[in-house]
Amino acid sequence: MIRKKIVAIGLAISLATLAIALLARPSGAAHRKYTFADVTNDTGKERGGRAAAKQLGVSFILVNPTNRGEQGHIKQYKSLIARHVDAIAPDGYDPALKPIFSEVRKAGILLISSGDDIAAKRDLWVGPSDPGDHARALGDAIASQIDKKGEYAILEEPVCRPNVPGSCEFPSAHALAKAVAAYIPKAYPEMKLDGMLAENGGGDQTNVDSVKSFMAAHPNLKGLIGIDPTEAYMAAEAITQAGRIGQVFSVGNFGDSLGDPQVVGYVRSGAAEEVIAGDPRKIGYLTVWGANYLLTGHHFRPGAYQVGGPIGLVWYYAKHQELRLGQPLTITKNNVGQYAHKF
Repeated sequence: MIRKKIVAIGLAISLATLAIALLARPSGAAHRKYTFADVTNDTGKERGGRAAAKQLGVSFILVNPTNRGEQGHIKQYKSLIARHVDAIAPDGYDPALKPIFSEVRKAGILLISSGDDIAAKRDLWVGPSDPGDHARALGDAIASQIDKKGEYAILEEPVCRPNVPGSCEFPSAHALAKAVAAYIPKAYPEMKLDGMLAENGGGDQTNVDSVKSFMAAHPNLKGLIGIDPTEAYMAAEAITQAGRIGQVFSVGNFGDSLGDPQVVGYVRSGAAEEVIAGDPRKIGYLTVWGANYLLTGHHFRPGAYQVGGPIGLVWYYAKHQELRLGQPLTITKNNVGQYAHKF
């Protein structure tokens, strides 16, 4: 009798979970063809978005924001407003674009954060992974390379500099750096933090030389953690130029650049491992899926959502209007071949 009750309870829980997932799916009701605009130069996210758009019957527009400056970006958004698109996913955090984002919403266009949150009120944030999970993944990745002991340093984003392109792209970088620094001593007590470096600049040779100088001043250094793409590049390039591959190891988030042969080279050479907050293809897919869900008259409520394509189960957190993808993705020598030509 007890066993039957346990089985019955388990079945009830499974059915309840399935019911949540099924109820979360957009209905099959007919609707007009919506237009989704992705403002990104992330090829992985673009591919995921196009795949979702094709499956869902959504028109997909790609807008490349590279090297256009503030006024150029504003013109891009004004053009999208004039085209009466239904949803826009901006290219990430930029306080200078708040006014145009307000115009987007006033025009009745859905504003969707994708990956990194934007500096504006929006309708939905498609987040990659829990920040705590990301911090742990970075810590675990460097620990695994240096046998869980030895000296390491953290390269983090300097304070936001509004007039310096790229410096405001990762507003959560400082919090992530602190989370990594707090996690490692608890999980790996034989590892020692030598310092936290915040370099001004865009990762040029001067910055790389600064990291090389730090390495020279700390001869027992075994690991470097690059919190954002610029710092990840600086760490890997400094190790490479100093001829310290196999002696000093690094991990970092190179962002959307696994399609960059240089980054793939860092991973394959052993100069770096990459810890991505979320698979860009899945983020792109989930962003279009989430926009379509709202456009077809649905409303997100806290709980589990079953998404098609490559996604599976995701969770919605009402506090931040966030649809969260899941665990971070760690790219190593062993699996880089699976991703090098896909992002």
